[in-house]
Amino acid sequence: MYIDRIFLRNFRSFRNAQIDLVHPDQNFEQLGMPAPKLRNVNLLLGNNGAGKTTLLKAISLACLGPAVGQSGIYPYRLIRREPETYQSKKNGGNLARASISAFFTPHHQDRVPIGISSLESETLINLRGDLEYIEWAHLDEKVWHPIFSSESDAFFFVGYGAMRRVEQKENFDSGMRHSRIFVRAQRIQSLFEDTYSLVPLSSWLPRYKAENKGRYTQVVTLLNKLVGTGHYKFTGDIESGEYLFERGGLKVPFRALSDGYRAYLGWVGDLLYHICTTCPSGKRLDENQGIVMIDEIDLHLHPQWQLSVLPTLAAALPKIQFIVTSHSPLIVGSLEWMNIITMKSGPYQSSSLKRISSAVHGLDADQVLLTDFFGLGSTRASAAKRTLKSLSLKARQGDTDAAFALLAQMSRGMESSE
Repeated sequence: MYIDRIFLRNFRSFRNAQIDLVHPDQNFEQLGMPAPKLRNVNLLLGNNGAGKTTLLKAISLACLGPAVGQSGIYPYRLIRREPETYQSKKNGGNLARASISAFFTPHHQDRVPIGISSLESETLINLRGDLEYIEWAHLDEKVWHPIFSSESDAFFFVGYGAMRRVEQKENFDSGMRHSRIFVRAQRIQSLFEDTYSLVPLSSWLPRYKAENKGRYTQVVTLLNKLVGTGHYKFTGDIESGEYLFERGGLKVPFRALSDGYRAYLGWVGDLLYHICTTCPSGKRLDENQGIVMIDEIDLHLHPQWQLSVLPTLAAALPKIQFIVTSHSPLIVGSLEWMNIITMKSGPYQSSSLKRISSAVHGLDADQVLLTDFFGLGSTRASAAKRTLKSLSLKARQGDTDAAFALLAQMSRGMESSE
């Protein structure tokens, strides 16, 4: 399934907000905008605290459908706290409520009845006393029936928080993990729990090599596609329980890779595990359909990698709807405006969601930072701006030395003046 649209009310930073999301089956003419080249990528952009991670959490809860209340997801401070809410708290009673309404496009993989072309999800988060609890509020639960099964390949969605820690193989116990929390909730748990660890590649891939070589070959091919050219290549070799990655003849175990590679390969390995366990029999892994959410997609990545990461993901998994967050102008410059959803805080710290129809694809980082997407007046440091302003004022008053100094500073940068 893909998510088409989401409505938020009193959900953390959002008092009232709604947005449409792009995906391969989206009706762009109906949305009144051209289809982007990357039809399966949505980038959430905004200041810290504007609600990027909050929106990922809301989408995750909506995806759980009628299983949301019993999923094991703990709702912590999801309801927006307005001053009047705190005033009501003194008087007791049922104080506040947040709601998430979402519309989805289902696929054959989702096992919905014939003739169903759209799914609706209505989730409520209620507050009584100091307790928040989640409940499903839509009348039609039947079409969502496969969501209650851990084994079903229907309704595939995965989410990754900014803290992407991979569990040590020797500490990983899949049986214990499955007994503690619903499998579908596990796939989004790191968005809600910073300490939640991801499934290590070495804990599941060797079994596929031994028992299902066709799937194993697909995983290896897809893993190297997802990493992209010019990076470490997955070899399939194991040393001391760790998979080795090779570049320029040098083989390095996973734990010895840089933070950037470990962060990226960590969630990619976890994603491939979940794709393998849900991809219908007879279907290629890159044909699996669903939703993948990633917070801070550029985490630890070199600028050159940031430029290519989303086009690489979109091409390797063309039927996955990606919803990611970032602060990187390089990430923004790799997309078109149709892919980008901006968030801005308004009065009373209430955030809005919208698209800015301004060409951004192909701009360099400085140009992107000066667009409405970031809203910066200048990319210079504050001290440098003050120096230039002072020299400019003096030059206008006829100070020749100041005029020459201004030209010199603008041509070579401000390092010498610090």
